[in-house]
Amino acid sequence: MIRIRETLLPDHVILGLVARSRDDGIRQLAESLRSDARVANWQEFLQALTRNEACGKVNLQYGLAMPHVRTAAVIKMVMAFGRLKDPIQEAYGPIQFLVLVGIPVAMDAEYLRLVGTLMRVFRSDKLRDKLRYAEKPAEIVEIFEKGETGVED
Repeated sequence: MIRIRETLLPDHVILGLVARSRDDGIRQLAESLRSDARVANWQEFLQALTRNEACGKVNLQYGLAMPHVRTAAVIKMVMAFGRLKDPIQEAYGPIQFLVLVGIPVAMDAEYLRLVGTLMRVFRSDKLRDKLRYAEKPAEIVEIFEKGETGVED
């Protein structure tokens, strides 16, 4: 079973992300994954992500957008997190958090488990507030781990 700590690395957490649009924010997050060894072909990954986003932008509740793509361009699941300095206004409400996920083609169950963990964190007012005010990337990873284990303290 893949853990959050293996999927989201502090190097891929951007706090105070400055983005003019959703696409700009996604591009910046994807850029943080450019040198990650789990991304076999970054250009192909970015193109697949862009195509997937063009098909349907998914805004979840809680100020969260979660662009994701299943692609052969990644060999292990990767994740990047961005907390926007100024929320992006969209038709379904403001986006404050972007969570980008790249999923290998054969990882359905692990992906669903990850989404479940993310939604537990974002549904919790306490954990969502911690995401909002965390000062260091490692704190973000720890907050998601609390959602993964069910321990909110």
